[in-house]
Amino acid sequence: MLLFPPAKNPARLLALALCLSMVPAFLPAQPVLAQSASPTPVPEEEDDQETARKALENKEILPLSTVLARIEGEFTGDVVEIELERKRGAWVYEIEIIDADGRVRDIDVDARTGDVITIEFDE
Repeated sequence: MLLFPPAKNPARLLALALCLSMVPAFLPAQPVLAQSASPTPVPEEEDDQETARKALENKEILPLSTVLARIEGEFTGDVVEIELERKRGAWVYEIEIIDADGRVRDIDVDARTGDVITIEFDE
């Protein structure tokens, strides 16, 4: 079972998690007919939460809660850091987990599909 202790910046992580979990409630009940063909840009000056919200609205990423539920069965430990990054044109959740033995795993998850891309162990 994953536990979610405070990360390095708990306020930012909590705000991001809350924003991502609340967005589906504000989406229209009917599908939007005209969708943007281009992915959500990542302007330097734009707030991280706003960028994540737009990507979620455009169905470019899964909600963080969905991704965490998918990896919970595969990885045990405490989530200590989560970042949403753009890598090679794709959105990636970078999730850092510390297991009971103190080993740190860095897990990259495709934010659109929820598939694990890479797993690295910190030395």
